[in-house]
Amino acid sequence: MSQVQLKNIKKSYGNYVALKNIDIDIGLGSFFTLLGPSGCGKTTLLRAIAGFHRQDSGEIYVGEKSIGQLPANKRNVGMVFQDYAVFPHLSVFDNVAFGLVQQKVPAAQVKERVAAILKTVHLAQHAERMPHQLSGGQQQRVGLARALVIRPKVLLMDEPLSNLDAKLRIDLRRDIRQLQQEFGITTVYVTHDQEEALAISDQVCVMYDGWAQQVGSPWAIYNQPANRFVATFVGSNNFMPVAVRSDGELELLGTRLPAPPAVREHASASCVGAVRPEKVRVNQALAGPGVQVRGVLRQSMFTGRELQLTVEVEGHGTLDALTAPDEAIVAIKPGHELQLGIQASDVLYFAEGETGKLLS
Repeated sequence: MSQVQLKNIKKSYGNYVALKNIDIDIGLGSFFTLLGPSGCGKTTLLRAIAGFHRQDSGEIYVGEKSIGQLPANKRNVGMVFQDYAVFPHLSVFDNVAFGLVQQKVPAAQVKERVAAILKTVHLAQHAERMPHQLSGGQQQRVGLARALVIRPKVLLMDEPLSNLDAKLRIDLRRDIRQLQQEFGITTVYVTHDQEEALAISDQVCVMYDGWAQQVGSPWAIYNQPANRFVATFVGSNNFMPVAVRSDGELELLGTRLPAPPAVREHASASCVGAVRPEKVRVNQALAGPGVQVRGVLRQSMFTGRELQLTVEVEGHGTLDALTAPDEAIVAIKPGHELQLGIQASDVLYFAEGETGKLLS
């Protein structure tokens, strides 16, 4: 069941088209993330849902109600901003109570609801403090509490963690996800952080150049990217030229492999193969058909739980590999030779071009 429906949303600023025919259904109670680089249209779309930007055409529904022409204060959505947006002259309690006061909720109910939400976001003991007495993470919790206390049908979050340090981001995103599930509130979340999107979302929409490039589960977005842009933007990939032969085979890194049917059908045009670094075997035998090449280690980075390797393969450029570290492989120095293996089943094929479609 959909809670938010976006139908053919378009938005332009002069000659610049920010949103191009956006059609998205967001499920009731789901955590839905708009992911993409700066300028892709994700914040414009979020603000269109909020009512801060009016779309040029198309319809926005929350439940069965069209809200696309309503002013922002009539849409019953909560908003959490990137820059906290707390009122510096109001206490934590009064910041959180602000929306309820505007709705003319009786004072006794305001006190009860604010106290309850402050306890939920672990700020009950800070109710009388002023914003300048809080850390960045605490200020963001105030913004979250203020959005939740009005009991909106939809919660909108515009890169709420981007101003926080790395550890606090991880801690707070865990809290946001827990609160979202606890309240069961439909949430639309904007970020450019791929790991963040994959970690906390039920569904991810990857945006680029004003288009929704792919909507799917984090697993599908990562493992079955719809096109080359999604494969490039979400995680890392090794892209390799592919020569498709007339005999139904293809050539990858100098090795012949059976060409998948979609690749054979695409034989008249160029395509590329892609493999994730974690799928590249280092000094290991393959379990089935695939490619094995030797290369020279150019760079090695040990990050604790993983080892990142950049290996130069003569005639084919460099390949990145990601492997579980052990003492022996960590000890290998740049300039030494390694064997790399790629299972045929781990390779995806894309049509050429920035948004070339997935062929397999």
